Amino acid sequence: MIGVFDSGIGGLTVLSSIYKLMPESPLIYVADQAHAPYGNLSDALLLKRCRLITSWLEAQGCTLVVIACNTATAMAIDTLRKEFTVPIVGVEPGIKPAAISSQSRCVGILATENTVASGRYKRLLERFMPSVSIASQGCPGLADAIEQGSHSIDSLLQQYSKPLLQAGADQIVLGCTHYPLVMQRLQKIVGNEINIIDTSDAVALEVQRRYNANSSQNGLPTSHIALFTTGSQTAINRIVATYAELTWLADLPVQHCALSDLAEQP
Repeated sequence: MIGVFDSGIGGLTVLSSIYKLMPESPLIYVADQAHAPYGNLSDALLLKRCRLITSWLEAQGCTLVVIACNTATAMAIDTLRKEFTVPIVGVEPGIKPAAISSQSRCVGILATENTVASGRYKRLLERFMPSVSIASQGCPGLADAIEQGSHSIDSLLQQYSKPLLQAGADQIVLGCTHYPLVMQRLQKIVGNEINIIDTSDAVALEVQRRYNANSSQNGLPTSHIALFTTGSQTAINRIVATYAELTWLADLPVQHCALSDLAEQP
């Protein structure tokens, strides 16, 4: 079984890519909405939540865990890989394909403020500079607006993409798993001459490689998806129905997962 988690619905874009590539594999998803957005948490609390959810997924029988959140990957994955034996796959902005494709030699990145400020993100940028110039844009409030289906999404996309276009970027990398849900809206704003890069499919390929390498998968039930939230089941159903990319999940029941009740356990 493959476990996937995020603070909310953003990681469902990664879940969708995994399902398309591996429809026979059992999947379990946790939206930690009681603690969303992760970008507002302290490093210590974020690590605590990631550690708790990873432990819970492992207890459910997951033999691979996907941190489907750029902020959580940047802040917690190195520690979790030291603490858990289960393989852990994270997400990071697709700078490499953007750098290869860029004609202007300028790549723009939209991400949360915590992702942009993280040491892991800065080390990632260093691998590609100075071969290309990179314009990083923190996007406070955007993931939250997407999570809530807010009317402010388009104005935020215009605000945050403008500096990237002014810098000359011809590639825009989506550095948050929420952002692919509004990729078509962003494309209309920046124009078709700008290439937008989402790494969900690349993450799914890595998950497939790591999962298939584990011979212990034989005998597990197939074609099963379980959705859990630490927040409101009604709210996540409403949000899923908002985005065309997620409507394939609309008929699946969402179960409440009381991980918040266990938050103070060591």
